[in-house]
Amino acid sequence: MFLGGISLLFSFLWAPAQPGPEAPPDTMEMRILQPAAMQQDFSYLKKTLEETCPMLYKRHSRVEMTHIMDSLYKLLDKPMSFFEFYKIIAHLISEVKCEHSYCSPYRNFNKHLMQWKVLPIQIEFNNQKAYMAVNRSADTSVHFGDEVLSINHYPIDSIKKVLYEYMPSDGNMVTSKDKMLSDLLFNVDYYLFIERPDAFDITFKDSSGRVFTRHFDTGLGFAESNKLALANPVNQEVFAMSARFQKVRSVRQQLELIKDQDVAIISIPDFGDDKRKLFKRFSDYFTKIAQARVGNLIIDLSQNGGGDEEIPCELLSYLIDTPTRFMDNEYLIDTSMTYLRMSNLPKDILANPAAFIDTLWDGKIYAKPLTKYTMELRTFDPKPNRFHGKVYFYVSGITSSAASTCAANAQSHHLATIVGEETAGSFAGGGSTDGINLVLPNSKITTHTSIVYCTFSTSGRDKDRGVIPDVHYEPTLTDYRNGNVSWRYFIYGLIKTQKQP
Repeated sequence: MFLGGISLLFSFLWAPAQPGPEAPPDTMEMRILQPAAMQQDFSYLKKTLEETCPMLYKRHSRVEMTHIMDSLYKLLDKPMSFFEFYKIIAHLISEVKCEHSYCSPYRNFNKHLMQWKVLPIQIEFNNQKAYMAVNRSADTSVHFGDEVLSINHYPIDSIKKVLYEYMPSDGNMVTSKDKMLSDLLFNVDYYLFIERPDAFDITFKDSSGRVFTRHFDTGLGFAESNKLALANPVNQEVFAMSARFQKVRSVRQQLELIKDQDVAIISIPDFGDDKRKLFKRFSDYFTKIAQARVGNLIIDLSQNGGGDEEIPCELLSYLIDTPTRFMDNEYLIDTSMTYLRMSNLPKDILANPAAFIDTLWDGKIYAKPLTKYTMELRTFDPKPNRFHGKVYFYVSGITSSAASTCAANAQSHHLATIVGEETAGSFAGGGSTDGINLVLPNSKITTHTSIVYCTFSTSGRDKDRGVIPDVHYEPTLTDYRNGNVSWRYFIYGLIKTQKQP
């Protein structure tokens, strides 16, 4: 969402370009790549995917994925610009349909980004429309909430449709792509996959319905547009909202007791904290909830991008009444040391793989349960201070990885009502952050592809989708402007409705 994008804007504003071994950006981007060089790069990536990526044939059949790869390879029969070749690599990675697999045109991305001329606004996608969230120009006539209709005469829906083809996501999710594009990623992806113009004509519609076009041809450099954004008075409102949002995010986890609504709210922005401290905090929370005697619990995972899979399983153990497993297994398809050394697996696993990875079975090499890295594979017992009332999970297109695992199991095991938008992570299982980083030898494009697949103990829903909410709810821009608490009142109303006979 745009509030997260503001923090990204500030990080780029003060990040100097770092020296590196690569050629200057203008040389890199002006290159024409020859067929033999591109074919070698593509074949190297294809071979690595086929031999190490368990996600490769999860969302497509082997026949379908082979056809996709062969079709892309056939395009490499003539000289091609660097960016045209990058689009082919990005499209291949997106077809893997794994939220933990991605690519970048450069190893030192920020250095190149600072050289680019980029779109002078930041966009928020909301309820199938695009809105101006941050004005990155000196023009004061375009305001927060003005709808964006077209850019350089391309309708915004057409632009989004093209960008979708190059964006990695788990399965067939689209909500997560809109959330990712509601950030500076839209500006970056427009440059990479649409065009690299010297000027922009952007058509807007304001709240009164007036349609107008603005021309931008100065101040388009990334660093300069950051400074213009900070100086433009029309951004004061969104910066104030961002500051409030970041203050809330700075609290790692929190419990709120809303006695007049008979509700407790646990907000968890990520599952990346120290496990021992967090497990103790969970125990304290549920003890306080029991003492307060509230009948309803809301768990807010709407901004949670994941973390250690054991943590959400521990959280769910406060909601179950019988011993339950939340993860069936985790496996690799190749454990040769050649590939393991290329991965980001922990050093102790690389030093002694047999201590952590089981023998081959059914074409898969399974992670051993109950090691320090796989405690999520155990059976979890109900906690003595578990919650006995009604539970609601609030999720969004940002809810991903371990957070999505949590929501998926809560839904599959009938532990909670899921409210919000489809999650970014899969309902049935998906790749992990453990993967292989490649630098393609000729183009120097970098890729990261997952090597571990996690199978969840879930059933009954589409395996190629995220967690589909039981009750759909998407905040509006007005909700964000008013502090983004409307979802709470929506769930309060849902609780009262469900209490009625």
